Amino acid sequence: MSVVFTATNTEVVAEDIYPQSNEFPLGLYSIHEAEDMRMVGQFGWKIAQTYNFTPSFLKTVAEGQMLALASLPGEYEPIPEAEAADKIATLAKSDRVAWWEFPEERRYWEDGEMAIVTNYANWTRKYDPKKRPNYMYIPSHYDATSVQQYVPYLDIIPASVYTNYIRMPHAWVRWRMESTVKGIELAQAKIGPDYLNGEKTPVAILELFHESGDAIATTEGAYHDFWQSIVSGARGILIFSYWHERDHPYLKSVLQTYHKAAGEIVGPEQLGSAILYGTRLDDVSFEILAGPERTEEFYTYGMEEPLSFPSINLLTTIWNESTYVIAVNSANEPVSVSLTGLPNTSTEATVLFENKTVPLTDGVLNTKFQPLGVHIFKIADNSSSSKVLEGEKQAICAQFLH
Repeated sequence: MSVVFTATNTEVVAEDIYPQSNEFPLGLYSIHEAEDMRMVGQFGWKIAQTYNFTPSFLKTVAEGQMLALASLPGEYEPIPEAEAADKIATLAKSDRVAWWEFPEERRYWEDGEMAIVTNYANWTRKYDPKKRPNYMYIPSHYDATSVQQYVPYLDIIPASVYTNYIRMPHAWVRWRMESTVKGIELAQAKIGPDYLNGEKTPVAILELFHESGDAIATTEGAYHDFWQSIVSGARGILIFSYWHERDHPYLKSVLQTYHKAAGEIVGPEQLGSAILYGTRLDDVSFEILAGPERTEEFYTYGMEEPLSFPSINLLTTIWNESTYVIAVNSANEPVSVSLTGLPNTSTEATVLFENKTVPLTDGVLNTKFQPLGVHIFKIADNSSSSKVLEGEKQAICAQFLH
């Protein structure tokens, strides 16, 4: 799959990244060299992670024009507060720190490990003058009640989404992401950028690795998982991992697929802003005209009964006087669909990144999806030009009044 858009690799500092500010979070695990960082930056990747973190990594990401997950040490219990205070205060001087990264997968039922989470959450607020967000990798088998345990202490709540590694159909992506969102709800927290007042940012960690005996990721599956994660609630995407692209020759094309999707997020259509800040609508619905109405059934952790979802999942949002519909087919067969409840302000919808339009009649749009297919529709408000002119008139009047 070719990459159809590349972003401008502009200078970025931590204050520009959501939830601190408005840049959609896109990150790569295990990227180590400044040259590689500059290369991937053209597609919109902004956050870099390494498992060999030292303070010198902040210099590397500065040279690579990216930001860093600043990793704090600890395994079975927290490091002493004085030591943590020194590390946090030293690292916090850099504008290259995007989020604080706690040691991975600390178990909430182990007192010492959970003390790492609770203490570090307090200490980063105490010793980082900029109070940047806290993040910790959570395993992919945790259900909503398990995720709930971490929500009070983390600002960025991840869902690790490895469909091939755990041998699940791609419909499982929706369960994984929605379970994370449900965990936030169970903790009585809200989703949003105001993390210093308790709002949370769910993100997805997508698969870019291969182990012998497992199915190899596909470009179609990767593109599906990227967008299904967002439709199901993700407000940021990280990839595990850039280094593991070398696991299998085919993963090069999978990485290119992720580059393509990242470029679409940060490109001139401002999809990232539409996802993060747009007004979300729930009144757009669909009817299956042909193809399976539901995905294949699957069992996931702790389930006694199989689970399936409707084949299609939608996210509809209004941004800059246009309506965007991100529509994903999680069935392994083609599906024909009628979308209803769309705006009637236009007679057509642009299918973004596909160089075509489709008719729109009285708020109804008919379309067909390939297996695991994705369409992103943009419906312009044709009355917006008059609103702009009216706004310009008001601005001119205001100038004369002053």
